[in-house]
Formats: sequence, structure tokens, C-alpha cells
Amino acid sequence: MKKLILAVAVLLGLTACTDKSQQMAKLAEMSLRQSIGEGNDVKITGISEPDSAFGSNYLTPEEKKAVIGTMKKVTDQIMSRTQNMTAFDPNDTYVIGLAERQMKANADLRQMLFDCDKKGEWSGWKVKIDYEVHNGHEQNYRAERWFFFDKEGGVIIKTIEFPLP
Repeated sequence: MKKLILAVAVLLGLTACTDKSQQMAKLAEMSLRQSIGEGNDVKITGISEPDSAFGSNYLTPEEKKAVIGTMKKVTDQIMSRTQNMTAFDPNDTYVIGLAERQMKANADLRQMLFDCDKKGEWSGWKVKIDYEVHNGHEQNYRAERWFFFDKEGGVIIKTIEFPLP
């Protein structure tokens, strides 16, 4: 009898976790779509499972390494497209848009790197969405956006976006 009660409790716990995970993923996706706006075609290419967050600026060493590697690839793409800035075209909306998104991401990343090593207490959850957008005014662009949630997983506290090459 005790084993049956324990099994039911475990199943209910797993179901609750799955429901909470799905709720956070849906809330993050809805927030992403609203922030990009009407008239933009958004294609979700990946949604991570919710992971523990220890502050809204904390990234694990693996996450920091991945973000920095991605930012380098974006820089390489800009430099390649502009022939190391010798053939820069200010009318190239793709390069201009990518550079603007990367500059904002670099500012966020610098702030995070100063605060990242300060792993605080558990503060909630984080979910990452990879996506593509085509808005008709420029070529498709790709990005990943991190959503930091409160402990209950019902409120988005902060978002950070990094362009993808």
C-alpha cells in the first residue's frame, strides 16, 4: 500500500513538473511573439526545458562559453560579408540589423559577465528559445532569447537576446 501511494505521488509530481514546464515554454513563446510584433513571420526552432536560475544574470560556465562562441561566429559573419569592413555597405540592411542586435547583446553580455560569477540563491527558472524571423524589410535573422522566470514559473522577470549566425 505504501508503495502504491508513493508511486501515485511520484506520478503526480512528474505530471505537475511537466505541466509547469509546458506553461513556462508557452509563456516564453507568447512573450517572444508579442515582442517581435504583428506582421513578422516567427519560426521557433528550439525551446529548452526549464532550468534552475540563480539570479537573472547568472549563466553556467558552459552557457557562457556557448554564448561567447556564438557571438564570435556572428562577428566572423559580419566581417566576411563586409570583407573585414573594407566593403562596408551602409544600405545592407542585413549587416546593419545584425550589427545592431550584436551590439545590444554585447552590452548585455558584458553586464552578465561581471555578475555571472556571483552565483546567488535559487531565484527561479530560465528557458531559452531559438528562433528565426522574416519581417519583409530585411533578410531572415536568427536569434536565441533567454527568459528568466520567478520561482513559481509564472512571471518573466528578464529577457536577454543573442543573435545567431
